[in-house]
Amino acid sequence: MSDVLVYERARTLYPESLARRGHHIVYRANALNHCPGCGRSQWFVGRVSAECGFCGTAVPLAEARRDHGKPRTAEASFGPKAAPAGADQRRFPRMAARGRSLQLLIEGSPTNFALHNISAGGVMGDSLADLAPGAEVQVRFEGGILVPAIVKWSDDGLVGLAFTAPIKLDESTQKGN
Repeated sequence: MSDVLVYERARTLYPESLARRGHHIVYRANALNHCPGCGRSQWFVGRVSAECGFCGTAVPLAEARRDHGKPRTAEASFGPKAAPAGADQRRFPRMAARGRSLQLLIEGSPTNFALHNISAGGVMGDSLADLAPGAEVQVRFEGGILVPAIVKWSDDGLVGLAFTAPIKLDESTQKGN
């Protein structure tokens, strides 16, 4: 019995699940595709998959949509509709902030900034003389948190600042909460 060696199975180098590994075999319309089952390249191409003409192996099309059973809308099929002139094109809901004041750091110098509204994507407030569209500033919130922003517009005594990345707002003080 001393001649019998017992080996443990070594851990595999790659995860066994293709989804976890990230490798997916797909049929590409403008490329030479070889069947993963038999190696040939005769295909019957459908709307969402291609089937090998010799062995019947089916692979998804790289260009096929994967909505996972969600109904398609006209907007999803043909792209977003153009918004009518003057329409509200905001991505984030606004919260009123009149009477609230924050600090802006303009080239490192702190300046008080009276807010009108705030959202996860930016703020609107009273315009300052040295703010022109495209200027980079930092917004200092009450807790001392600095958030980088860019001046997007300035008009009629107001200025709009867009945060460089959306922030998470505390909405616990809103009505209904």
